[in-house]
Amino acid sequence: MIGFTEKKISSRKRNKGHLLSMFMGDRKEASSDPPIVVIPEEEPVFSSTGATLQLPKDTPRDPRMHVALLFILVAGIFGVINGLDFIEGDRGLVTDRGFIYSQTQTASFISQSSPGSAILTGTLTLHDGSPGSNFTIEVVTTVVENGTQRITRPSNVTDAEGRFRLEGLNPGLMTMFVVNNTHDSEGMTHRIILSPGALFEPYGFTHLDVDYESPAVFDAVEEENNGLMRWIDLSEEQRGRELYDPTAAAVYDIVGAIFFGIGLIAIVLGIMGWKAKSALLLRTAGGLVFFSQGHFYSACCLGMLAMISTYGLNVSDG
Repeated sequence: MIGFTEKKISSRKRNKGHLLSMFMGDRKEASSDPPIVVIPEEEPVFSSTGATLQLPKDTPRDPRMHVALLFILVAGIFGVINGLDFIEGDRGLVTDRGFIYSQTQTASFISQSSPGSAILTGTLTLHDGSPGSNFTIEVVTTVVENGTQRITRPSNVTDAEGRFRLEGLNPGLMTMFVVNNTHDSEGMTHRIILSPGALFEPYGFTHLDVDYESPAVFDAVEEENNGLMRWIDLSEEQRGRELYDPTAAAVYDIVGAIFFGIGLIAIVLGIMGWKAKSALLLRTAGGLVFFSQGHFYSACCLGMLAMISTYGLNVSDG
């Protein structure tokens, strides 16, 4: 009985120790948890610093943008006029004839053309539209042999179709004679421009369509000269209006179209940049209009001024 009682007491002690350890563990876990902070309930308070958010479109336009736009517009207009001048070959500061003639002056530097490298072909047509056959075509040209310069007159007789061909001529401004072999004293004098070779071409080709006056016109000339001659000299009348090959001015027209387009695009970009307050667009327009040249390179100068005026602007404003 006594042994049973001792066992019962020892089991109770173990239960108490187990309960005590559990209680102490719970207290330790409870003490390790962070304290809970309760935010007091208060009314929200809002305050303003006075700062405002301003969109780029609402920012004031820099006054220098007006100056840049003015330069771009004027330079673009000059570029457009320059392009139209190139396209209109018979009028303007530089005509197709002047362009071809300037090429003949620099041919030896930019191409392989040399004296005697021009070839002339063409067709002679009478007043009634029929081909002018049995006419002699002569071109006065200079040649240098052994250091001596002399004048030669290469010639060719037109065939039944009125066609002729002369070789060994010099590129540039020349005088051409059209002689009627049926009447030796009857003929015409023309001023012509022979094209040089393009770029690295060794020969330059020129094709002319030549008209021959009617017998009535020659009769009037003969009467004015007291029957001494039947010759029409157009050399003075054709000064500045020389006969030339229109196809040789094709490059000139292409360059004019490029100048016209560049000037027009620069004007559009300049207006867009001014409206959007974009310094980058204005700078692009100024750089683009520079290449439209303009008469006497006026667009180049104004385009450069437009670009310089945009460098003081803040790019972020655009």
